[in-house]
Amino acid sequence: MDNTESPSGGDAIPGWYGVDPTTTNLKMNPHAHYKHLREIQPVNLTPVDDWRLSNYADIQKLLKHSHSGMRDIDGLIPGETREQTNATKFMLRMDPPDHDRLRNLVSKAFTPRALSTMRPMIERLVVAELDRVAPLGAMDLVADLALAVPAASMCAMLGIPFEDRHKLTDLVSLVTYRLAKQAYPELQEQSEAAIMELAQYMLVLIEERRENPTEDILGQLVTAEESGDRLSNDELLQQSIGLLVAGLETTTGLIANGMVCFSRYPEEFEKLADDPTLALSAVEECLRFEPSIPITLRILWEDTEFSGITIPANANVYALLIGANRDPLYFTEPDRFDISRNEAKHCSFGGGIHFCLGSHLARMNAEIAFQQMAQRFTAIEIDESSIQWAPSLFRIPGSIPARFQRRN
Repeated sequence: MDNTESPSGGDAIPGWYGVDPTTTNLKMNPHAHYKHLREIQPVNLTPVDDWRLSNYADIQKLLKHSHSGMRDIDGLIPGETREQTNATKFMLRMDPPDHDRLRNLVSKAFTPRALSTMRPMIERLVVAELDRVAPLGAMDLVADLALAVPAASMCAMLGIPFEDRHKLTDLVSLVTYRLAKQAYPELQEQSEAAIMELAQYMLVLIEERRENPTEDILGQLVTAEESGDRLSNDELLQQSIGLLVAGLETTTGLIANGMVCFSRYPEEFEKLADDPTLALSAVEECLRFEPSIPITLRILWEDTEFSGITIPANANVYALLIGANRDPLYFTEPDRFDISRNEAKHCSFGGGIHFCLGSHLARMNAEIAFQQMAQRFTAIEIDESSIQWAPSLFRIPGSIPARFQRRN
């Protein structure tokens, strides 16, 4: 049943309510669909027995204050066998205490000092890319900016040759579908092949760091130690691939979707040009307004009540971050793009123990990209019908042809 009207009473009557991900394109303009769902059934039981939450308070409760995790009560990742689950060592798909051990080790490579040393290199790359396209009056906002910036920072972090960025990006896009095996069974063969190729590539780099230690983040992961504990080869490999998947795709989406916002709202672009100190709040507003990760999953470990409805233990619960980010109870005029907004925190980096480890890096990348674009160009023009979406589980544009004028 694909209900579009509000059910009677307070029960969660199963239905998609106009937001069926298998039949509706939820990448380009999804907000009206999620708004409708939030208004008529904020605690939604789908026809496939998963649950979806779409208001801000419920999602904050799920992510920060519920007894839940990435695995079910039996310790299994949804859609995986026991063997597959046991083989998964990436911290984002782990629960305590294993998650805490891995995150503590990996976070040693994400210190503010380590990230700040990367900033000049990222700025040089952005300047060089924009110098190259400036005389043309046209660019692909993905290839020439949104992809180039996080690719450069990830290459610097992991010691990957910059010329390999396109190959790695293609592989990472396919790997994302491994996070949703049940929803995309037809892509699993390609996804598994991509992860094997990526693993072979990263293993070579890890062995090189063991023989010749380096100061990049991969080198620091190889040598990271706490109380005599170190990452095994398998753990190193999975954290490295996981960081690529979590950091490259999502930051590309942040910058690309953000530039679409600036094209739609040129007055906000001019506001940033007039006051570069607004860059950080502009990043936060782009994360709120057009997130590249619209949804995240938790599995409840006990019966939990949300907005008067009790969801049973062991249920898959999807937090619709994109819906919570426009909850009018927490954001004034939520459908208005305002880079000087100063309200509740958006949900786009998740919450709780799985709050995005790379949030500071993503912010820095986007801040640099937005500042440089606003200082150099005006009148960013995009024909949105020409936007192509990347073959990714996330909301990542693959190509955005744009025209611009240079500032005097």
